[in-house]
Amino acid sequence: MVENKKNKDKAAKPAKKIKDMMSVAARPEVSDLIAHRLRKYYDAVAAQPVPDRFLDLLNQLDAASSSKKSE
Repeated sequence: MVENKKNKDKAAKPAKKIKDMMSVAARPEVSDLIAHRLRKYYDAVAAQPVPDRFLDLLNQLDAASSSKKSE
């Protein structure tokens, strides 16, 4: 019986943590901070150059697509 109660307590804790995190995220200043950091991270990733290998693969796909259209 005692072990079942412990398991129930462990299962309830993550749900409570999620509720707590959601209530914190609902505050406008926290949401704004999260949005700002995500935007900054996205901008940094988007500014990265496209690797040459990836460009080569895209060119191969374009060539294959063009040859299928002309057939």
